Amino acid sequence: MKQLHRLIPLCAAALPLTAMAAPENLSDWQNQRSDPSTAWTITQLLGDDVIAGENTEVGEVADVILDAQGNIQSLLVYSNGNAVERGFYTTEWPVKLFEPKDVLLSIDQQPSEFGNQQSTLSPQELFGQNQFSASAMLGMGVQVEDSAYAEIEDLVVNDQGQVTSAIIDPDGMETDNYWIPTEMGWVNPDWILVLPYSQSDIEQSGSYQGNIGNSGGNSGSSGSS
Repeated sequence: MKQLHRLIPLCAAALPLTAMAAPENLSDWQNQRSDPSTAWTITQLLGDDVIAGENTEVGEVADVILDAQGNIQSLLVYSNGNAVERGFYTTEWPVKLFEPKDVLLSIDQQPSEFGNQQSTLSPQELFGQNQFSASAMLGMGVQVEDSAYAEIEDLVVNDQGQVTSAIIDPDGMETDNYWIPTEMGWVNPDWILVLPYSQSDIEQSGSYQGNIGNSGGNSGSSGSS
C-alpha cells in the first residue's frame, strides 16, 4: 500500500513553510516533547479496521490525509467489497472513537451512509491540492547538513490531531531512533525531509524510548468527537 501512495502527486513543491513553530534548537525540543508512553503515531492508524454502525467492518485505514500544516484532514479507507462496494473511501477526522491501545476505530456513520459516498479504485482522486499522504512519508529519506542521514520510521501526532514530530532511523548506523520536531514545509520537491539541525544536535538530543507503532497511551481518546 505504501508504494501505491508514493505515486500520489501532492504538489509538495508549491507548499510554503508552515506556521507550525518547530523549536530552533533541540535542547528546547527536549523540554517540550511529551512522554513517549502517552503519544500515539500514524502507524497505529494504518491498517486499523473501520467500524460503522454498531459493529460492521466497512474497510481498513489505507492512508492518513494531512494538510499543509500537518493536521489530519481525513482517513483514506479501503473496502474489499464485503460490507460496501470495493474501493477507496474517505472518512472525516476526528472519528467517533479511536483508541490506539485497543486498536479500535469507529466512525459516526451507518454502513449504508458510508457506502453511498464517492469511492474510487484510484486513491489519487481523493487527495486535494496541498495535501500529504502520511503513508508516503513513512520510509522517506531525511537529509541533514546537505547529506542523506536517516529515514522516517513513524510520525507522532498530538492531541489536536496534528503531526508535530517524527521518529527517524539513521541510515547504516547501529544506533537507536531519534525523535525530532517536523514541519510539513521541510518536505522538498524530491520527497525528502530536510532538517535544519546538525547531526550532532540530533544525536545529543537523546534517543526515542517509545515503541514504534505501539505507543499505546491513553491519548487516543483525544481523537474522539
